[in-house]
Amino acid sequence: MTKNATSIYKYLDDEKINYQIVMHPPVYTAEQADKYVQKYQFARTKTLFLKNKAGYYLVAILENKRLDMKKLKENLLTSRFSFAHPEELITKLGITSGAVSPFNLFNDKQHEVTFIIDADIFKNEELIGCHPNDNTATVILEIKDLLQIIKQNGNPVKVVQL
Repeated sequence: MTKNATSIYKYLDDEKINYQIVMHPPVYTAEQADKYVQKYQFARTKTLFLKNKAGYYLVAILENKRLDMKKLKENLLTSRFSFAHPEELITKLGITSGAVSPFNLFNDKQHEVTFIIDADIFKNEELIGCHPNDNTATVILEIKDLLQIIKQNGNPVKVVQL
């Protein structure tokens, strides 16, 4: 069963993780989401779903940063990356474009997707904002809590300087 926003909130409650929900109209980019979360302090990120010969990767970077795929390839000592197709978003993560988020990993029942988080995200903030598998809300929680629940879910997590 695909985890939706309600099941994400229930999971966070069950794990006793502190979080805050900001409801907003549907957004499809980090820039659009910023309009609705301006008064909140957290690391603003974008999440990209990539693939290569080795597998699938969900990559979180600061929203104003451009992902250098060559540097990512070199840091992970792997083959060249490309963006996954929209159909792969549905089959691997149970979502469509516009709702890509670290919480999508709850829908990766085979734990095939590696979560990559840019080390720069940790530099100035303790909190991060993510869609709860729905682009009409932003969940704000501690970065360390997010990484812990992803690891508990069974997905590999790598912190990389991008």
